[in-house]
Amino acid sequence: MTTSALDTSDAVNSAIENLVLPAACTARLSPSQVDNMKTNVVFANQAMETAGNAIRGTAECLHLIKSDVKNKNWTALTDSGALNMSGRMARDLVKAYESWLGDSDVPDAALAKVSARMLARIGSVKDAGKRNHAINKMKRGEGFTEQDLGKIIGNLKSPVRRQIDDLVAQAEKEASEASDKERVDKYGKLLIENAKLQGKLDAQSEASKEQAKEINRLKSNNKELVKMLTEAAEVGVKPDGWSPEKYATEAKALAS
Repeated sequence: MTTSALDTSDAVNSAIENLVLPAACTARLSPSQVDNMKTNVVFANQAMETAGNAIRGTAECLHLIKSDVKNKNWTALTDSGALNMSGRMARDLVKAYESWLGDSDVPDAALAKVSARMLARIGSVKDAGKRNHAINKMKRGEGFTEQDLGKIIGNLKSPVRRQIDDLVAQAEKEASEASDKERVDKYGKLLIENAKLQGKLDAQSEASKEQAKEINRLKSNNKELVKMLTEAAEVGVKPDGWSPEKYATEAKALAS
């Protein structure tokens, strides 16, 4: 966007005239340089507001699409490449819009300073206090950074979840940059790999079931052993036919 595309109304001219810059910014500058700096500061700020308004508008349009179709259609759209953004960005914007952004009066210029991922993260915060703190910081525009917001809302994901998300993001980036032939080749390889992983998953599932059965059996046997020891302690005498050898044999049989 060029300055010619920005507002040059009387309001903007007034903003330029009334803008007061710190002395360090204009030290040893000529009047023309100062005027040029002030003009472009106003234009830059106006552009930030335009960018933020575009983010809000994009999120609203995507929300209108998602709310009018089935989830599988929405997901297919975000992964189709028809949108001028990644699928993740589109889904993050909608998540933010539906969870808080749609009803928020956060200034447009503040939105331009935050990624779609962070906007979605704010919407995922269950602690209302932390969420409001982050949103209010954006409203005040106190020179915040995305890292500042991250510290406020905290880490919402486990290391494993973050690693998975990073891998997904990398895969989306590679997919968007790949040619059609490369995508077809990768798709075939993924199908084969998926089949192998599914086989391993099924085998692991069966092994887990057997392990669970074995644990339950051992727990049951342990209860029997505890019962035998408790009864012997309460009676204080050795049952008829009791001998260390016999007790050891019975305990061994229960544990096997």
